[in-house]
Amino acid sequence: MIGGLGALLASEIRGRVKRNIVVYGLYGLAALLMICAAGFALGALHAVLEQLYGKVQASLIIAGGLVIAGLLIFAIAAFISSRRRPAPPLAATALAAAPIAASLLTSRKKWSAALVGGVVILGAILGRQLFKGDGGPDGES
Repeated sequence: MIGGLGALLASEIRGRVKRNIVVYGLYGLAALLMICAAGFALGALHAVLEQLYGKVQASLIIAGGLVIAGLLIFAIAAFISSRRRPAPPLAATALAAAPIAASLLTSRKKWSAALVGGVVILGAILGRQLFKGDGGPDGES
C-alpha cells in the first residue's frame, strides 16, 4: 500500500514538474518574441526618423530615448527597494507558532510540553515586538 502511494505521489510530482516546464518554456518564448518585436519597432522608428532627420540624428534620438527609459526604470526600482515593507501582523506569528504548540500539547508529557509550547509562542511574540524596527540599509524587517 505504501509503495502504491509512493508511486502515485511520484507520478503526481512528475506531472506537475512537466506542466511547469511547459508553462515556463512558453513564458520564455513569449518574452523572446516580445524582445524581437521591440527590436523591429525600434528599427522601424529609426527608418522614420532617418527620413526626417538623417542617420546620425535618428540614432542619437533612439539612443537618448533608451537611456531615458533605462534611467526611469532604474529610478522606479530604487524607489521600490528603498520602501520599508510592513511587518506581518502579530496574529500571523501566533498562527505560525500554533502547529508547534499543538504538536507539543499532544505528546505524552503534557505539562512539560505545554510549558515548552508556551515558551515558544511567548518567545515568538516577544521577538516580533522587539525586532520590528528598522531592518537595515535595504529596508527589510
